[in-house]
Amino acid sequence: MSTLFHTMPEGGQAAQSAGELAERIAALRAEPSEANARELAALTERLRRLVPPANTPLSPLLAAARLAVPFDFSVPPSHRASGGQWVTAAKRAFVLGLRPLHVELLKPQAAFNQRVLRVLERLEARRDQGTREDLTDWVRGQLDAQGAGEAAPAGAASGFGGGSSPEVAQTREGAQGFGGGSSPEVAQTREGTQGFGGGSSPEVTQTQEGARGFGGGSSPEVAQTREGAQGFGGGSAAAAPAPHGTLNFVDVGAAGGPRERRTPRGFAPVDLAWKLAWRAWRRAMGPVLEPLLERQAEWNAQMRETLLSVAAAPGAGTPDPLDATHRVARLVALASPLARPGLPRGVRASAPLWREVLRRQSRFNGEAVVALAAILGVRTPPPPLPALEDFHHWCTLRESGDIHAAREAVARLPRRPRLSLLVATAGACPAHLRECLASVEAQVYPEWELVLVGPEDGPALPEPWGSSRRQPRIRRVTLSGPTDFARALRVGLQAASGDFVGVLGAEDTLAPHALAEVARALGADPGLDVVYGDEDRLDTRGRRTAPFFKPDWSPDLLRSVDYLGRGVMARRALVESVGGFREGFPGAEEYDLFLRLSEASERIGHVPHLLYHRRLGAVGQVSQEGRRALAEHLARRGEDAEVTVPGPGRYRVRYAVRGTPKVSIIVPFKDRPDLLKTLTDTLLERTTYKHFELVLVSNNSVRPETFALLDTLTDARVVKRTWDFPFNYPAINNWAAGQATGELLLFLNNDMEVVDPGWLTELVSQAQRPEVGAVGAKLLFPEGTVQHAGIVVGMTGMAGHPFWRLPDGPIATPFGHTEWVRNWLSVTSACVMIRRPLFDALGGFDERFLLCGSDVDLGLRLHARGLRVVCTPFARVVHHESASRRTDAIPEPDYWRSFTSYRPWLLKGDPYYNPNLTLLSGDCDLRRHPEDGEALAVRTLAHEVPSARRPPA
Repeated sequence: MSTLFHTMPEGGQAAQSAGELAERIAALRAEPSEANARELAALTERLRRLVPPANTPLSPLLAAARLAVPFDFSVPPSHRASGGQWVTAAKRAFVLGLRPLHVELLKPQAAFNQRVLRVLERLEARRDQGTREDLTDWVRGQLDAQGAGEAAPAGAASGFGGGSSPEVAQTREGAQGFGGGSSPEVAQTREGTQGFGGGSSPEVTQTQEGARGFGGGSSPEVAQTREGAQGFGGGSAAAAPAPHGTLNFVDVGAAGGPRERRTPRGFAPVDLAWKLAWRAWRRAMGPVLEPLLERQAEWNAQMRETLLSVAAAPGAGTPDPLDATHRVARLVALASPLARPGLPRGVRASAPLWREVLRRQSRFNGEAVVALAAILGVRTPPPPLPALEDFHHWCTLRESGDIHAAREAVARLPRRPRLSLLVATAGACPAHLRECLASVEAQVYPEWELVLVGPEDGPALPEPWGSSRRQPRIRRVTLSGPTDFARALRVGLQAASGDFVGVLGAEDTLAPHALAEVARALGADPGLDVVYGDEDRLDTRGRRTAPFFKPDWSPDLLRSVDYLGRGVMARRALVESVGGFREGFPGAEEYDLFLRLSEASERIGHVPHLLYHRRLGAVGQVSQEGRRALAEHLARRGEDAEVTVPGPGRYRVRYAVRGTPKVSIIVPFKDRPDLLKTLTDTLLERTTYKHFELVLVSNNSVRPETFALLDTLTDARVVKRTWDFPFNYPAINNWAAGQATGELLLFLNNDMEVVDPGWLTELVSQAQRPEVGAVGAKLLFPEGTVQHAGIVVGMTGMAGHPFWRLPDGPIATPFGHTEWVRNWLSVTSACVMIRRPLFDALGGFDERFLLCGSDVDLGLRLHARGLRVVCTPFARVVHHESASRRTDAIPEPDYWRSFTSYRPWLLKGDPYYNPNLTLLSGDCDLRRHPEDGEALAVRTLAHEVPSARRPPA
């Protein structure tokens, strides 16, 4: 049993009432009738009004629309450990104190952004409608438009933001070369001051694809208003300048809409002073602005050129996939002006200030490119790994409140178990040992005991813990003879008197609330036998870094790596009953103990807080001693398996295949003979496990090439079936399962390519384990990034894929990587194996779903039966999935059915993820948003599903 202890995120109560409302709507939609139509409409409208739209929408085009006004400035707090408040104050003084100048600078770019959005929306609509209309002239007219609101005042140097109007002549001063000089396509507009892109790396949010469950989608809630002020999701174009002699700039409110401010007519001195100040500032900043604006101008020109090429009739000059991928990659590379190589020293020195000015424009650039990539049917370059630059600030914001809450909770505990910490002091650095001891004495939980075990001829404890000081909670035990780690821990265990014991490294430290959180967990569930927390590292300067946020109890993960690590407290009586710390496993003593504890009890709880700060070693270390401990663990459990060390930081358990069970590989398809040929060729030629049948189920195929391909498939293992009914993914698979003859069922998409010869053997060996309900494979995109390595309920709106589009291999994220076998609530039905009797007992996939969600629902039903869902990285398949999965491509009933099915886990959180990690994307970055999974799901239902894409009544 796994238990999760954490405080409900901020905003959870509001989401709960909205969640109840959404569940009522889902129930009405499940049984539509004229009698409940009025109630359904009223409740749906109430939900839309109750739940605000997302500040960071899940649709790329909608996200871009909300960023289209680049001068809605907001300077976040600095993440610096020291002096951060002064850095923040300096940035805000520069950005907000000079706001009128920055606004004037960015106005033309805001207008160009709106034109780009109009074009993207039209191109997206053409794609969705499947028309072949040539939009070249319309797109050129939009991008090259120079409305009245963008006319340059007399005598002003032209800008560069529109990037499209060759008719606009460059006026005097040459715009100081602000972007226009490098690209002939880039039009110069007024005052030489066109907007320019962000100063930070483009914050490109991932598209839906595998990483999004059903969250966003790419059809935006775009309420188009007059051409001068498009209402793309709350954004707006820069307002038209006032007549000559009137100062004008746009003030953007909190909701994203503009508030136009104009000085009264007739104040010529004010107007003259403004113009003089503006021109003087522009000249003074010219050397800094020129290199920044040049890169944004290049982005504008590249975007214009690409949009014009896409506007041609599909197939008549539009970019092919390779060309489109290169164009998108180029736009991503240009999205950040401050990323330009060779920036002058003065620009680099002021980069932190300009980064704040350009933050929204940079983000707009990134989101616009993601929307363009979805239209083109290609992917953007993979996102970067989480940088964790603000990790210290992130900790500071949370941990003072956590410590205060823990202190108050301790005061209310009806029972306070004694917690003993064992410390082997041999060879410890005195300074680090001093920090270790100080961290224990700083605990807000008072019922602790510290047992220090060291050689009798070892150095005295550092002051003030020397012999002259008496501390009744600290015991020192000396050893004569060998002082190896296992012996020290055994002696310490004998001396300990606590109810629970744990190991504390002599140079490591505890968070002040570490033991209090353990006591809280035991108070909430007194039956727990083991409690563990999250941990991070201390670098050579003592700074915290490299956090590792763990899932709840995950037995298959423990067989891949000692993920429990440090910060583990176990019931002393249980530790003694399994033999305590054994000799013969140097460096793996604790791992060996954890494996034996897991054999005796699965009452293992997880505290999702950073409780332990490790100085030496790290999670993910493996050794031959650890391999031997794991092999002995499997032998004690009677499991026929071999343990190897295939690479750094992981063990591999090869379970023996019992007999030669027949596998029925079920592949529904509709045409796409190119994909089907890739699948059948690679599967039949490369798969080393031969005892299978390949059941190909045609669903309303019509292309002659499809039937010609089927005629060529003469392998006796290929079974051809036809199911010509309206598409229903669960129904097709359920029907095909009834036609199949295998003992194991493997549901597989038609857009797969087999690359690992042993993939099917690995799936069979895992699926035969009686404690496993379903097993999924690691799916990779053709470029080698991760498409699927498990599913997290609550991620990106309903359910999503962690590690999505991150590099395959042992990468570093706060959640580890995809090279470990893991347990999940569910895996994708794009490749999932299950035993036939179990599938039949569950009733198959729920046919109330149409396309998406039945796989997650199946996993949740398996979990409810006490069975594990496993994803193994040792079965890799390439998934040629489309570049984006749009919300309008997902039937709306699937959203509501998914919400009803997932809801028990949306609010309390997915146990195989971690509540400290983001739900807004699949990159496993730190969580910086207050919403829980239910709040995100309800927001999706209120604003992202097709029926919600209309103005409120």
